[in-house]
Amino acid sequence: MTESERVLLALIRHSLFGTREAYPADTDWDEVLREAQAQAVVGLAVGSVPKEKREPWTIWRYQTAADHTQIRYEQSQLIQLLSSKGIPVAILKGTAAAVYYPVPGLRALGDVDFIVPKDKCEETKAVLCANGYIPSAGEHDPTRHTEYQKSGVVFEFHHRFSHPDLDIESYIDEGMNHLETATVDAAAFPMLPRLANGLVQLAHMKDHLKYGMGLRQAIDWMMFVFKALDDDFWKTAFKKAAESVGLDTLAITAARMSQIYLGLPDTVTWCRDADPALCETLMDSLLSSGNFGRKLEGGIYFESVTAAIKTRGLFRYIQYAGEHNWKAYQKHPWLKPFCWLYQIGRYLRQTVQSGRGKKMLNDLSRGKNRGEMLKKLKL
Repeated sequence: MTESERVLLALIRHSLFGTREAYPADTDWDEVLREAQAQAVVGLAVGSVPKEKREPWTIWRYQTAADHTQIRYEQSQLIQLLSSKGIPVAILKGTAAAVYYPVPGLRALGDVDFIVPKDKCEETKAVLCANGYIPSAGEHDPTRHTEYQKSGVVFEFHHRFSHPDLDIESYIDEGMNHLETATVDAAAFPMLPRLANGLVQLAHMKDHLKYGMGLRQAIDWMMFVFKALDDDFWKTAFKKAAESVGLDTLAITAARMSQIYLGLPDTVTWCRDADPALCETLMDSLLSSGNFGRKLEGGIYFESVTAAIKTRGLFRYIQYAGEHNWKAYQKHPWLKPFCWLYQIGRYLRQTVQSGRGKKMLNDLSRGKNRGEMLKKLKL
């Protein structure tokens, strides 16, 4: 962990929990700002920066506030539209994570993720298209969601939230029958009840751990734990649900890691038995990755592939990746036996096009370490 990363963690602890922090006199505040940008936590950290060092951070703080205002407005418009058509809707992540923060506006927002009952999907698509929501080209995962844009805001309409390797749809479907209303800065919105909402956050963490998860998602989980996952709820409901989908080790490790590094109070006791070494490995992974793998740059591709091979096995992963990436197979299922060949060719093309040379070896080595971490997390 670098000195700038240590200072950034201290800023976050002070911002969220009011801890007393001391910063080294020779702190490179420009470097700390770059770390905060890479982790998408500038708005969260800026209020804890010493006043005499805060000026370069100010524009980013205003940008976070402006993004929040626009996204919340467009989210409200979406909710009003769907509600007027009798379509139940739940907001996922975004404000449904920010609601647990002491100041929700400090949590950076990127887009609007939402889900509706499965029998309302086709009707929802028609309503969106009839009201100025424009489908985006080049969707990266059309099996799970359709992406739309309106007024400069991206909307991800989820047909299902779960990835093929982790199914929490039964919890989400049940949650859609018991939606709760939350408020962020006077803007009300519907969200899943806390059991389903917590599982969504865990599943989101799990998915991005394979490709580069930064601090923002870990902090989302920490604030959910702090506000909504006390010892009683863990023992009576959440533990069983997390175990049923294989996310209990991640839940425990990420919560304990938050106590060690991010200031989560030790009043939460259900995570105390987490492996300290695994907590440290997880934090190192978050710091080296950045938000959605931002700090890995091109290396995220090679690292994530190596991690996936480490956890799944070589042939199983190559076949799986080929089935996911080969558009011809998706139209012609009889091509399934050849998907692994397609994927090998795809890897060769991307390796040549990357032009990364020796740095690729470091990326592959990090991917091996990431794969070992995922195995220990039972993912």
